[in-house]
Amino acid sequence: MIRVESLNKVFGPQPDEALRLLAEGRSKDEIREATGDVIGVQDVSFELKPGEFFVIMGLSGSGKSTLLRCINRLIAPTSGRVLLQTDDGEVDVAQAGPRELRRLRQEHLAMVFQRFGLLPHRSVRDNVAYGLEVQRVGHAERVRRADETLEMVGLGGWGDMLPSALSGGMQQRVGLARALATGAKVLLMDEPFSALDPLIKMQMQEEMIRLQRQLGRTIIFITHDLDEALRLGDRIAIMDDGRFVQVGAPEKIVTEPRTPYVADFVAHADPTGVITAGTVAVPPEHQRVDELRREPGSRVLAHRTQADVEIEVADDGRVLGMRADGAGAELVPIDTLLAEEAPTSRYRDRAAVVHADRTLRTLLAARNVCNLPVLVVDDEERLIGLVTEREIIHAIIEKRGHNGDTNGVTA
Repeated sequence: MIRVESLNKVFGPQPDEALRLLAEGRSKDEIREATGDVIGVQDVSFELKPGEFFVIMGLSGSGKSTLLRCINRLIAPTSGRVLLQTDDGEVDVAQAGPRELRRLRQEHLAMVFQRFGLLPHRSVRDNVAYGLEVQRVGHAERVRRADETLEMVGLGGWGDMLPSALSGGMQQRVGLARALATGAKVLLMDEPFSALDPLIKMQMQEEMIRLQRQLGRTIIFITHDLDEALRLGDRIAIMDDGRFVQVGAPEKIVTEPRTPYVADFVAHADPTGVITAGTVAVPPEHQRVDELRREPGSRVLAHRTQADVEIEVADDGRVLGMRADGAGAELVPIDTLLAEEAPTSRYRDRAAVVHADRTLRTLLAARNVCNLPVLVVDDEERLIGLVTEREIIHAIIEKRGHNGDTNGVTA
């Protein structure tokens, strides 16, 4: 969908000389002293799949907003390519002429800013329809699509109001609706929720997750909030001094920081919403239990630190049953357990079944309603392993530690 190759941005009078010094390995400070130039982005490369939610984060001055503006050429890159897949083939945004660039921005790249940027004299509906008006879509179709998008973002019935009548969170929804209404496949979002109050910010994050599941747009999202990045991103890129220092899935960023900078960044992250059951599950051990009645072609497994628990699995790995202290135990999907209105009275003889992609937060909830180890299974319901408090505590305390690897990474 979109591919960035060796992108650089130099601010100053001698960009070619600055790039030459950068290629020699000179630091940003050395280049500034030698040329008077400032390196905003240096040698950034990445590729996004259609529908991917890609979060770029870093401290102030790390280059993340500059990079985003280079991608849609609000700022012209000094060198490198920004390749966007369109119906007419792949187009290099960095080299597009004025007419082509306008078309790309109107039809393929939509921007959502930190400040809402609404036109105060236009109604909410007309603000949402503005991009369609630029595309010269007819009035009736503009109104239809604007109202449809307002419904989508939870603002149905507000189309006739002026932006001044809306709260900050509602105004940001209008800005989001304006970008969605154009039909652009790529959304560029520059810290869109950072100006909102914490509760409204969390609500907007939930709204963004819901819309992304519904629409599947390709999103590049800028933030300095790690918890927001971990919550939203399919992948996260952490920037420092204009470079990507680590790119990966949220869980990998938290559990396997590759540089001291990244480790410091994630040191205070909440791992319970990121680390997954598949990562912390302990594979059970084979155990001979002659007195246990078994189905033909099955085997018995046991948790190594909880020997009174026995799991019977078929040859294909599917769980057939579970026993605790010699008595049969009920296996219940975690969502069924969590849907119960009151705590169960059958606490001892039930075990939660959780898929591998569920987080520590779900495992904690499971252990709160079941005393037996949580069974972790894959998409085919085959047993991966078990989880007790020991594995959860280990994940929270130890999985976030520095791993000592200081090598650089690329996307």
